[in-house]
Amino acid sequence: MHSKIWGLHTLAIPCKQTLNAKVIIHKIRIFFLRSIVVGCLMTMLFSCENDIRKVNLVTASDSIPVSTVKNIDLIRSVSGKIVLELTAPLLKTYEGDDPYSEFPGGMKIIFFDSLMNITSQLTAEYGISYEKRKIMEARTNVVIVNNKKREQVNTEQLIWNQVTKKIYSDKFVKITTPEKIILGEGFDSNETMDDYTIKKLRGTILVNENK
Repeated sequence: MHSKIWGLHTLAIPCKQTLNAKVIIHKIRIFFLRSIVVGCLMTMLFSCENDIRKVNLVTASDSIPVSTVKNIDLIRSVSGKIVLELTAPLLKTYEGDDPYSEFPGGMKIIFFDSLMNITSQLTAEYGISYEKRKIMEARTNVVIVNNKKREQVNTEQLIWNQVTKKIYSDKFVKITTPEKIILGEGFDSNETMDDYTIKKLRGTILVNENK
């Protein structure tokens, strides 16, 4: 005799009269519990497999650049006047919900005033720019030189918000001026590095103190 339980499997039950009814009920319970456990495990495995496939697809699509350009020279102008020039040996652009451009070979940005004089420049070994958020981040050996004030800023990470026109960092920073060297943790500045504030001052070293 065969009995079908919940339409999942078929269980063979002996027809001997001497078989104890309690044993039959016990076997049915065990079989039923095993069926539930196996079904749950199969569902979990199938869901995990689907999730892994989704993650792999998303990762694959986000990690493939839609374009790669070598030796770029980008110019940004406002009201017909050039305000900055960006050069880089390599530019990779990516699409998605948060599209961005990457400069894996480093970058250099030159800032100009209204008379086309160079006010400052920024160099870094790596850069990334987020299109929608209008945020550019420079990493690794970041150097900013202010020509007017003859100052130089050294740090390992710097963020430039093009909407607020602010440059800031939370990393260790060294600012070298003609008179002194300022050491600190993080800083805030305007776009041209003319006006900045050290967040946590660590120390000041005087230059040419004996002169």
